[in-house]
Amino acid sequence: MSKKYDLVVVGAGPAGLMAAKAAGENGLEVALLERKTDMTKISRVDAGALGINEYHFMEILKYNTRDKRFCFPVCGFTIPYDGPWSSVYGFQIHSPGGNRICIGDWEEVKKKGDEVALGISTSKDKLMECLLLEAEKFHVDVFPGTNVTDVKKSGDTVQVVAGDKTFEACFVIAADGVNSRIARVLGFNKERKFHGTWRSLCWEMEGEFPIDPGSFNFLLSDKATFSLVPTYRKDLFHLSTFSYNPATNLNAVLENFVKEDKTYSSWFARASRVGTINCIVSEHSPIKEPFKDNVLLIGDAAWFKEISNMASFCTGWKAANSVTQALLEKKYNKDGLSGYFKWWNESFYEPHGSVEFASAELQKFLSGEEIDYLASIVTKPIKATMNFYTLFSSIGRTYAELLPKIQEERPEIMDKLIEMRTKSADLGEQQKKWGFPNK
Repeated sequence: MSKKYDLVVVGAGPAGLMAAKAAGENGLEVALLERKTDMTKISRVDAGALGINEYHFMEILKYNTRDKRFCFPVCGFTIPYDGPWSSVYGFQIHSPGGNRICIGDWEEVKKKGDEVALGISTSKDKLMECLLLEAEKFHVDVFPGTNVTDVKKSGDTVQVVAGDKTFEACFVIAADGVNSRIARVLGFNKERKFHGTWRSLCWEMEGEFPIDPGSFNFLLSDKATFSLVPTYRKDLFHLSTFSYNPATNLNAVLENFVKEDKTYSSWFARASRVGTINCIVSEHSPIKEPFKDNVLLIGDAAWFKEISNMASFCTGWKAANSVTQALLEKKYNKDGLSGYFKWWNESFYEPHGSVEFASAELQKFLSGEEIDYLASIVTKPIKATMNFYTLFSSIGRTYAELLPKIQEERPEIMDKLIEMRTKSADLGEQQKKWGFPNK
């Protein structure tokens, strides 16, 4: 007879590992299921970054370098991390001709250093390893190489089917990522708005690059947009590009940029590719009430694309404690998790659930020279942030103030910006047609 658990957690990313560890620490009988055989191996293009010293989703982080722990003072928990790390200070946007917009004052960074850091790049594998060790310390039963195919309510419990194994529990936490199978199996995606299928390709690059230390960089060529971000190692970077069009050869786009771009190819003269990371995401709108049949979706499984590492940890911690409270109060239903839903709506869905990022690529409307002009008129640093919602709203406000200048100096660019805005809905529809909804 199979063991019955208090909680089954599906997915061993930041949200799932945090949920399993917190629930185990609370004394619950917990099973953690992960389809990968190596649970701590994470292949992502986020460089293991965690925002610190500013609020994200109503939480603010600190890294305690003395005791090597990330501290979440609002939620009230810590995470061990004794691996390598490096500081992040903000973003920079580079135009096709080499003009630069700074989100962060790099002169201030040179004077104050880590005092003004807004992020930390970690070894995400090591971070996951630290959490897994704590989960095992609190007697969580861990099942790597376990691919969940079905979840169904059966009386007062939930059954999780994985091959010839069935796991039974009072509650299930689904932390199986942005392409969540459980979200699809339970029918969540039928009600969600589909935005398209986002494909990203990243080259891991070793070498030296002429960028400010601790800067996350967006590089705009006249053909495509790229990101170049540092990792926890000073000589290891992630270079990536993306497209919603399945016909786009992302490898060829990167190859051309690195070898042929008139402005940026020289940046890669002393660098070599050491690895490749692929990512495919079917983007759906966030879920307002991520619960059905005693299954709670957390982290990326309930969000648009990437909810962030910090937010994933918070959803895992809050979900585990809400399940613990529900079991103590013998409320084996939605009412038992009411505290989680209140927190989810206040911290995530109400402020950000309806936000849609414009997907239009500047290069479809503007020439390289015109993008250079738009970059050149931002003459002062924009306030530093690692919060993408703050980042895009700050850029929007900056250019809103510059519209009269653009109209006066380059009215043809203003006309193209208006065209880009009016055609964004048509581009969004084309993006959906290219995609593969996870229904």
